[in-house]
Amino acid sequence: MNRQAPPHLPPSPVPPLLLPRGLIFLASIWLIGSWIIAIGVRPPVQPSSATYTPAVRLMLLCVSSGLMIGWPLLRLSQERPAYPVRQTALDLMVLLGLMQVVVWPLRLVTSWTPMRTAAIDATLSGWVILAGAVIAGAIGSRDRGPRNLAMAACVGMCFLGPALAWLGVLVGVDAMRLMELSPFIAVQHLGDAGGTQPTASAWGWMGALWACAASAWIALGLTMARCHRSPDPLEPS
Repeated sequence: MNRQAPPHLPPSPVPPLLLPRGLIFLASIWLIGSWIIAIGVRPPVQPSSATYTPAVRLMLLCVSSGLMIGWPLLRLSQERPAYPVRQTALDLMVLLGLMQVVVWPLRLVTSWTPMRTAAIDATLSGWVILAGAVIAGAIGSRDRGPRNLAMAACVGMCFLGPALAWLGVLVGVDAMRLMELSPFIAVQHLGDAGGTQPTASAWGWMGALWACAASAWIALGLTMARCHRSPDPLEPS
């Protein structure tokens, strides 16, 4: 008597790439809260760019810390997504889009020129994209080790410049220019320059930053290709 072969089971469906609604909600709450704390709901008695300067500094600090520390902490503490690299890229598109809603309206309370606002936008975007490469390379692992290292790298990027400048002071070397190697300091310096145009040196720093961010994403892609696998085992090669 011939035994019938068991029916072929269909492969388990691959979960779709979903819009990060939770991230959008939390990022929106963060931005609204930052705006209320920094700018407030009532204008000053004598509104001017000078009176808004401390509030703008605080607003940029809140936005930078949310993008460079809050977002990595959220993603690296969650379960492994189905598509680590694609999910990170989608997160970046969402966050960078929300960032435009904050950075450009700040021109209403500052003397920034369009080029200076674009420089601030480009600098902060470059740092976030660089952090995104670190996140994308770590959330594909379920181990805590790579995730902890990635979180330490994101925090380290925020304080690398001040740390190098402090070491330069200890050894007697003028390294204050290295303060720019921090999204907090770089954005603050650009914002404090007021209505002047960004210098060639500032554009040079931005070019180097974007080159580092592009190199990080290229290295991530080459690493995945060298392992002969896609970002997700469920994802077809």
